[in-house]
Amino acid sequence: MATEIAPGPGTPRTAVAWHALGAPDALASLGSSLRGLPEAMAAERLAQHGRNELVDRGSKHPLAILWEQLTAVMVLILVAASVLSLSLGKYLEAGAILAIVVLFAFLGFFQEYRAERAMLALKRLSVPTVRVLRDGTVVVVAATELVPGDVVLLEAGNLLPADVRFVETVNLRVQEAALTGESEPVEKDAALILASGASLGDRSNLGFMGTLVTYGRGTAVVVATGMSTELGRIAELLQQVSSEATPLQRRLDGVGKQLALGGVVVAVLVAGIGVLLGEKLGEMVLSAISVAVAVIPEGLPAVVTVTLALGAQRMLRRNALIRKLPAVETLGSVTTICSDKTGTLTQNLMTVTTVDVGTARLALGAGTSDLDAAPGAVRLALAGSALCNDAQVRPTDDEVVGDPTETALVVAARRAGFAKAELDRAMPREAELPFDSTRKRMTTVHRRPGTGDGGVPELWAERGLAGDAALVAVTKGATDSVLDVSSHLWVDGRAEPLDEDRRDQVMAATAELARQGMRVLAVAFRPLEAVGDPAELERELVFVGVSGMIDPPRPEVRAAVARSRDAGIRVMMITGDHPLTASAIARELGITANERVVTGAELARLDDAQLAETVRGVAVFARVSPEHKLRIVDSLQAQGEVVAMTGDGVNDAPALKRANIGVAMGITGTDVSKEASDMVLRDDNFATIVAAVEEGRVIYDNLRRFVKFVVAGNIGKVLVMLLWPLTFLLSSEPLVTAVALLPLQLLWLNLLTDGLLGLGMGFERAERDVMSRPPHSPSAGIFSGGVGWQALWVGAYIGAVSLAVGVLYVLAGRAEWQTMLFATLAFLQLFQAFGTRSMRDSLATQGLFSNQPLAGIAVAVVVLQLVALYSPLASFLGLMVLSVVDLGISFLIGASLLVALELEKVWRRARSSLA
Repeated sequence: MATEIAPGPGTPRTAVAWHALGAPDALASLGSSLRGLPEAMAAERLAQHGRNELVDRGSKHPLAILWEQLTAVMVLILVAASVLSLSLGKYLEAGAILAIVVLFAFLGFFQEYRAERAMLALKRLSVPTVRVLRDGTVVVVAATELVPGDVVLLEAGNLLPADVRFVETVNLRVQEAALTGESEPVEKDAALILASGASLGDRSNLGFMGTLVTYGRGTAVVVATGMSTELGRIAELLQQVSSEATPLQRRLDGVGKQLALGGVVVAVLVAGIGVLLGEKLGEMVLSAISVAVAVIPEGLPAVVTVTLALGAQRMLRRNALIRKLPAVETLGSVTTICSDKTGTLTQNLMTVTTVDVGTARLALGAGTSDLDAAPGAVRLALAGSALCNDAQVRPTDDEVVGDPTETALVVAARRAGFAKAELDRAMPREAELPFDSTRKRMTTVHRRPGTGDGGVPELWAERGLAGDAALVAVTKGATDSVLDVSSHLWVDGRAEPLDEDRRDQVMAATAELARQGMRVLAVAFRPLEAVGDPAELERELVFVGVSGMIDPPRPEVRAAVARSRDAGIRVMMITGDHPLTASAIARELGITANERVVTGAELARLDDAQLAETVRGVAVFARVSPEHKLRIVDSLQAQGEVVAMTGDGVNDAPALKRANIGVAMGITGTDVSKEASDMVLRDDNFATIVAAVEEGRVIYDNLRRFVKFVVAGNIGKVLVMLLWPLTFLLSSEPLVTAVALLPLQLLWLNLLTDGLLGLGMGFERAERDVMSRPPHSPSAGIFSGGVGWQALWVGAYIGAVSLAVGVLYVLAGRAEWQTMLFATLAFLQLFQAFGTRSMRDSLATQGLFSNQPLAGIAVAVVVLQLVALYSPLASFLGLMVLSVVDLGISFLIGASLLVALELEKVWRRARSSLA
């Protein structure tokens, strides 16, 4: 895609492929020169194009977020119930209901407000000041005042203040990993003119806003500012992306609305029946409020939030930091994981894995000193690569710092026994010819060591290597570049003429390593009497060999990929890195069995239907842009997939926000990617995602148990409230009262049993087959798999048994009938909690105390029920004191539900064994 330049307001945006223009043509197109813009023209363009800053166009105001929370269906019904209670003078009921409303609103507001902060992190990538040429004079201006055509001066350590076309470069390298996904700094060359269709990561004559100069210096002309930059396009995408509701959020929202609307219908029905039976309107309104309170699962949002928070704490212990609580359960439904390569699947550490010296090829093991017995030429190549090297070893912690490629070579040499500090001491550097992108090599000149110097290869001191020469030049660079200046090949301890056959062998070995996704560097040397003309250093070299290096896979990832496959989860690699590297890593990890890779350029030519077919059959995508990642996520979601997307760069933020689960990297991730994500990996490890998916499945199962528990209990209460007046209407007995239970009594039952007991169910352990079954289907309802059937019959059982107890006590002339009904409902739900811990395994198999938090909460519930019955709280709730016999009867009736649930499990196991 071409870099865009934003014209003045009202003018159509035009696109120019700046990478396809030479530097002089780019300057001319922008009406600029190497002297920069005149101040007057810069001011005019600033007025035309606007300030060089990102514009926040899509964030919600906090008050708008709060309003959305307060206008949810369940909240509105509860508010109406509270207003009606106030109108009837029931201030305690009204206060209790309003307290629940406040809890709803606070939890929802807090979660969504955090989700709106990604844009703020993106803005922090802006640069405060920049050196710019105006009228041929270097001035320091605020980066927000840059305009297209400005000429800026850049050096190592600078963040690029805008999108630029380089016009002069001197050994310039820019770290673009945050934008393109390329793991290594990119060499920039102002002289290049590229094809107009070159991908973002291949535009080596351009620089992009927010990226970092790591080496060298350069001069560049600004081609795009503000929202017209690549960073601005990402900001635009980020603000256009709306977060998707999680599967459970959608299901719970549906359940909540159905229950709430059903409660309104039942409440109106109860009130109407009561009025027809001659009851007072005020009393029947109170009855209607009671029904609404009974139906609406007031404790549902609070218990779900607490359960998710507990799950998030368990995930944190496994290095997964949950930023948005709904992500905890969504992980349990993930069907596809789209993973970045660098740092997630790999170690984010360039490592020498192969050294080829023509007559021998050595694959380096994982040990720290496993090269002592390596062939002499291999050791010579490693020592030479460490000498001709600008990486440094910090004395404080012995860590190697510098360019990733050079640090990899220093570490490999150390494993062969050649410490960088000892090499530099024994063979001090006398001169150097720095690397440049034209030669593609660098050369350093060193004084030869004396014989017996420790820490250096004996060959460097022997006459066979360099005769009587006092110095030795070491050259390192691209294989073809080093071969061009080599005349001999080091073979079996001596220099042999480098003929065409041997050149072909070296290039074939290089090509083979490159096909494996490796970066290949060659090393050669030349004896010298004196430095002389630097231009003469790189000729008639003795070629030693090549080193192949790669960012290797994390050792635990292959097993994690296999575990994902067993769990029915597909793993895809989506990276900005080179296709060959991506393919090699993907095949090694078992992500794909073939070499097919789709690049961003190929993907851009596909329509939506072709893309849908491609993402079904291809597991590796390379050289992709932010738009490509978004399209891949959209295509997968359109096919019903629940997608987890990983990323660490600014360019990943839109896709992270669009995915069902956005997973950012905690170590290498940018603030932008973290703010756009749902989960942050503290160890940047793919295996942590799989562990989080397992935990997510456990949480999802527990939440389904909880919803089943709540719905069944509320069905039972609604049946009691609805059938109570009808029972007396159909009999000859006079109606004691149209209200079976008072609003405060129902609130107590809902918050104590549904709330506390439901919370205890969130601690249930994983089922035995949790990672050997397919993910939950996104289209499957929350009541699928027998959950709905069990909720219905258990709810009917609770309602029928409780109603029977109340009616029998009324017929017996017992004044405490309502208290008995209250106690029986509580004990039925107490035993229901233990009976619904598993759909198949008996309580004896699970163990009564295997869920210790639930056991502890159950004891607390019993104690609180006794407090409600036998303390001053009883008069507040409108209850009477029960005798020990009555309390025992209600307890035993509650236990009957546990027996019924255990019998159902016996039936399920028998049916399963016959299938």
